[in-house]
Amino acid sequence: MPLLSIIEDEKTKNDIRELIRTYNQQMIADRGLDIEAQVLDTIKDLNASGISMPSVKEIANSFNESHGEEYDHKITAKYIGNVIRTKLSLKTKKVSGVFVIPVSEYPKLKHLYERYGLGEGPEHTTPASPQSPSSPQPPQDSPSQEPYLLDE
Repeated sequence: MPLLSIIEDEKTKNDIRELIRTYNQQMIADRGLDIEAQVLDTIKDLNASGISMPSVKEIANSFNESHGEEYDHKITAKYIGNVIRTKLSLKTKKVSGVFVIPVSEYPKLKHLYERYGLGEGPEHTTPASPQSPSSPQPPQDSPSQEPYLLDE
């Protein structure tokens, strides 16, 4: 039974709603301090720079450049891959010998950006976007790989 359905006083209902909103905002702020948020921020930055399917290694290298000083040791690509797959529940795909975050995971990324208080991310990425030299090119003949839109 929902709590607000048994409360009759409107002021008390409003106070509870405000408490829940405040608690939710605090949870979002706390998530923003986690390594998961830092990895997501790194992925978002790579996407914004034109890399449509960042490799786990590229994510790890960029992560170490921007957040490496916060840790006692270098964060490895294997560790970043573990965070991506287990803590963020994103699937990776091996393309041309490297693991990448496929475009099919972009809707999940958008949701994760919002959940961790990072905004919505880039509006869209197209196959014509510049790739880094180590980023694999997406297959051109696959119908599921057509324009990489985050918003559908």
